[in-house]
Amino acid sequence: MPPNLVFVILALTVIVILCPDRSLAGIWICKPCADEEECNAPPLNRCVWGETRDACNRRICAKGPGERCGGSLNVLGQCGEGMMCKSDELCYGCSFQTLECYPRTSY
Repeated sequence: MPPNLVFVILALTVIVILCPDRSLAGIWICKPCADEEECNAPPLNRCVWGETRDACNRRICAKGPGERCGGSLNVLGQCGEGMMCKSDELCYGCSFQTLECYPRTSY
């Protein structure tokens, strides 16, 4: 192998290892909006749990109680108001929209 090629491969390997996960993750998650109108277009479906924005600033539906959330740059989604995403990547709490809770509680 030519010495220049070895250097390039080594340099790229070092860059990939040293770069934080979040800086690379945004490259593959979504394509940036073409314009403000595209970013502000409403979600295609009715949002039961409310709205939020994705990593590229598009309006999307929020996740509900017990649904998957989080991940690098919130690729799995963000919880609606009244809930929070915990380390097991599930939305906990009670939705301000529907008052449904996770984990379900009985009184």
